[in-house]
Amino acid sequence: MTSVQQKIKSDESGNRMVHCTTVEDLFLPAARSLIGTLARPFLDQMAITPTELIYSARNHSRIDGAGTLLRDITERASALQAKAIGQKTFDRVREIQALLEQLSIKIRAFEAAEPAIVLKPGEFVAQVSQIMRSGPPDIANLRLQRMLIDTLAGCKNWLEKIERMYALALEAANSPYLPIMDGLLAESVISDLAQESFFGRRMVLEDKIDDLIDIYKGTYPTRRMGEPHATAKKLQQLLKDLDLPETMTAIETSIIQQLASRNPIASSELMTELRATHSVLGRLRHNDRILGGRRALEFIDKRMGRLLTEETIADYIRNQGSMGEKVTRLLEIYAVTFGPNNKKILEGFLQRYFADEDFDRRLLTGEGSGAHKLRILANLYRAIIAAPLGSGEKAAFGQKIAGMQSAFISSTRFFASIEKQTMSTAKKAFQVIDYCQEGCFIPGENLEKAKALARHYLSRPDFMDTYVGHIPSQEGKREMLSSLKERLDKLGIPLPSPQR
Repeated sequence: MTSVQQKIKSDESGNRMVHCTTVEDLFLPAARSLIGTLARPFLDQMAITPTELIYSARNHSRIDGAGTLLRDITERASALQAKAIGQKTFDRVREIQALLEQLSIKIRAFEAAEPAIVLKPGEFVAQVSQIMRSGPPDIANLRLQRMLIDTLAGCKNWLEKIERMYALALEAANSPYLPIMDGLLAESVISDLAQESFFGRRMVLEDKIDDLIDIYKGTYPTRRMGEPHATAKKLQQLLKDLDLPETMTAIETSIIQQLASRNPIASSELMTELRATHSVLGRLRHNDRILGGRRALEFIDKRMGRLLTEETIADYIRNQGSMGEKVTRLLEIYAVTFGPNNKKILEGFLQRYFADEDFDRRLLTGEGSGAHKLRILANLYRAIIAAPLGSGEKAAFGQKIAGMQSAFISSTRFFASIEKQTMSTAKKAFQVIDYCQEGCFIPGENLEKAKALARHYLSRPDFMDTYVGHIPSQEGKREMLSSLKERLDKLGIPLPSPQR
């Protein structure tokens, strides 16, 4: 194992609180990760990675000449690190400035003392192996990085650079030097600008996240789009074929960064945005875990928290029509809500509605037939059962709605009103059957009473005459009875006999 590989594995690339005390610390993955975050606009403008910035005197000159950029980056990094260890920011600024000066002197001295090594096509593994045996580990590493930086320096943009890295990774596939290319690829693909070069321009945040999820899972592309870019397909195949943990981690980190932004996932409209965010959460599930882990979940929770305030929910349901529609909308929101605090706000709204002494009247007041009001109650019951409520709340809310429907059937004499209609027995039977199949009755006692009434009409002596008596042929009667049996089977009601 070379010193380069050891450096790649020796530190957590996601640890932004790295506290560099030596020049060598600046080469570690955690330091490069912090540089990649703080210097992102500069890196993207130059189409270079943090590694290329650190190991190149030419790139040192570029950032030195970029106005106050280097000073701003130094101050931001110092503020983060000083706060973490209880140090004065000013003192940390001086320490980092001194380290950067030492780094620049070291790199310039090395480049002045040694000629560059030119990487020959197809000889990546052989030349890296030779370099790593050419001297002490720190000098060998400088030679290696200079060769790679010179090889990548001719790339005009991110797309060319990633294509060249792709080719080198293929060369390194069966060698101990693959982690070198893994690190460089990881530093490249985390860039939004680099992603746009191989994914294409994506205006909607949901599309950006989906592309990253797909390429991680090896399913790119699943969203509807034109012909996918060849480089994206190559990168996906590379991730499938080779062990590239740093690049995979960079894709996950990029997903987290997209979720952390304050841009809408899909829309500024409440339900559209909630559904899109919930859908993204579902797609983040992969092999019994969530891509991005705890941080991804935290940002989804925060996103929904910004949407689901008492005020926004009240405004949304205020214009939803009837009481039944308001409660149904709350349940629809609840079904796509993530996070205990977010759910608690919605649960508070539901509990206030159901505890309202006037809830029954407000729910059923208004125009509409008895069957229409039964449907309101049955639809609300189904929405309650489908919602991911706690078992206790679901049972309490469901029982309340079922009781309300039972009381409505009794107080309006709903079943008796069917009997009073001047219709044939067959028509009365089918009216009840239709109501059952349309979902007018809540499962349990209310549905069973309706099915009992249907059986009562089916068992009357005149049912067969009023149903098939007017059909002249036996074949026609058999078809009618077959159709009836099909409908009754769905309700668990036996076909009446004798058949005629």
